[in-house]
Amino acid sequence: MGARRPLGGDVVDGPRASAESEAAESAASRLSEARERIARGEQLYADGNYEAALAEFSETLELLRGHQLRYLVLYNMAKCQERLFLYDAALASYRAFLEQGGAFTEQEGEVRAKIDMLDGLLGTVRISVSVHGYEVWVDDRRIGENLTTFLVPGGTHKVEVRAPGYVPAQQEVQVAARAERSLTFELERLAEEFEGLSPALFWSATGVAVVAAGVGAGFGIRALSQRNDVDARTPPLGTDDEASDIRKSALLADVMFGVAGAAAITAVIFALFTDWGGEDEDAAPAEPTVRLNLAPTRGGVGLGLGGTF
Repeated sequence: MGARRPLGGDVVDGPRASAESEAAESAASRLSEARERIARGEQLYADGNYEAALAEFSETLELLRGHQLRYLVLYNMAKCQERLFLYDAALASYRAFLEQGGAFTEQEGEVRAKIDMLDGLLGTVRISVSVHGYEVWVDDRRIGENLTTFLVPGGTHKVEVRAPGYVPAQQEVQVAARAERSLTFELERLAEEFEGLSPALFWSATGVAVVAAGVGAGFGIRALSQRNDVDARTPPLGTDDEASDIRKSALLADVMFGVAGAAAITAVIFALFTDWGGEDEDAAPAEPTVRLNLAPTRGGVGLGLGGTF
């Protein structure tokens, strides 16, 4: 791809300390792997697979840490980044190439022309964030941490700020080439983690279901008993008041069975969201209680539910 020279040389044999030998072997291994990755990256670039080529060159850059010709890989990375329209990253790679040794290579003129061209394509975004320790993402690509200024290609971009413990915030910004825009982000803390409902709610719903079912059964038995009394007569004949009382008892039984069913469903739902881990040992929570109150009325028996939850 242009900026490529032989990397390293032959390993000189001879007596040496064990540590030096291991270090030399490790360096030779990294150098060998770097050569393979460079060749693979160049082939991928030629095939038009710029993302994969960039990944190979990025790994090579790490393998050649400390090598005098490491800067040559930056040129290849910049070419890939330019093809992927990552103009800000390409500009940084081209500049690093010149700073680290590329200014004395035959690619100097080309790279300086690229830098001038990219400078004309990029705009500047300045951001102010209310917290520290945040990440900056532009168009779903992470570009760095705790940045206050960065470059983007001219156009419309989505800028997002993420920080642990805070709700991510994003804004859309339109910036022209060589222009500058400023954004302010006020991050909000995440809500406290949901710890679950109190077990008292589950037991209360369960108690209501049990009591309502019992009351419904009582009214049902009462209606059945009244019906049997009427049927036992010869001939089976009841008064209008008795028929009305039977209907009321049957209706109350249906209503209480309905309440019991609804309470049972509610108890199941509460059970799914209840924190069963226990409460503070020092605090003695009051046990939920449900009371059934029956009182005589002029028309029969009155029903009432009460309790503490």
